[in-house]
Amino acid sequence: MCTSPTELTNVQNHVNLFGMVNPFSTKFWSAGVLPFQFTEHMKTMDTLLETSRQHPICQIIGPHGSGKSTLLLELLKQYEANGENVRSLFFNDQYRKLPDDLTFQKNQILFVDGFEQLPLFRRLWLLLRAKRLILTAHRPMQLIPVLYRAQPQFAVFVHIVQQLMPEVSDEAMLQAVYDRSGGNFRNAFFELYDQWENDSVFRISFSCRQCRM
Repeated sequence: MCTSPTELTNVQNHVNLFGMVNPFSTKFWSAGVLPFQFTEHMKTMDTLLETSRQHPICQIIGPHGSGKSTLLLELLKQYEANGENVRSLFFNDQYRKLPDDLTFQKNQILFVDGFEQLPLFRRLWLLLRAKRLILTAHRPMQLIPVLYRAQPQFAVFVHIVQQLMPEVSDEAMLQAVYDRSGGNFRNAFFELYDQWENDSVFRISFSCRQCRM
């Protein structure tokens, strides 16, 4: 920890002159950047790949900000690495339109994030046309096997925060952020981003270790 006024001033100058990248910027934690943290018992990427190959259609479910998109992207990358024909579609409350060039090729695996954002008739159409489909949704859809249930956990949140900013050790503060977000990791990271931008002490605590190097 920086204790002397001179050392504190040096760190402040370092932050002001050179600028420090906010460790909670989305480019460091958005879907596909950090590895997915499995919480379901006996579930691994290998077991998910094996299960997904047993069902032409399956779903990853969980609340907002629980890591569904991250897990979907990791599965996609695994299939790509195995040389399989994949295509990804991403929908949200701002974008709910199927691409005009969408085709259903033989042996193609379609990865759809935000499936429930589509109108009902489009969802039914995809389910009928796609040969193989892995999708994410907030609530399970009947008759579709559940590949994984993503559930936010405070211990996982702390682990990810300390990957982004190892100097953070105040679990009471992190618990408060986590509780305010309702377990939504995305919203919690947005709050930590704002705290970094608005709280110089928070930034300086991160800089102290670097100023000693």
